[in-house]
Amino acid sequence: MSKVTVLSVDPGKASGIAVISWETGLEPVILTSMEVQPDVYADEIEKAFESFSSQYGTFLVACESFTINAQTAKKSQAPWSLENIGVLKHICRRSGYDPLNIAFQAPVNAKNMFPNPALKTLELWHKGGEGHANDAIRHGLLRLVKAGWHPVKLLTADN
Repeated sequence: MSKVTVLSVDPGKASGIAVISWETGLEPVILTSMEVQPDVYADEIEKAFESFSSQYGTFLVACESFTINAQTAKKSQAPWSLENIGVLKHICRRSGYDPLNIAFQAPVNAKNMFPNPALKTLELWHKGGEGHANDAIRHGLLRLVKAGWHPVKLLTADN
């Protein structure tokens, strides 16, 4: 793969959305990152597909996984994450991207690999909001690692 672009999503009541592009031999670049409310979530996902899916090499989609378990049920019956995953799958279908190819990733994996200091070292930090955009960035970077990117800058940084 020479150029890979990832649309990554942190679904929730407030959702993070990021589009990150990476070319072999270069560092990833954030093309867009944002934190959105439910009333504009679908519009922003559609815009990402329209703007980036056909123009930037291999196009991938990553999303934070959300599983309802006993702990989830105790905390809240809020359906936002599941509803937004459904919206993402629907837009993928309409855009010609098979929703079975969405990489669902555990939040702990993305956060452990790319904690806040790592995002800042990589200079891939979203300023503002409640952290949902940065969570989307983490998922995009994790998907890029799976596609072949090596975050060498993290290994050579003086921390």
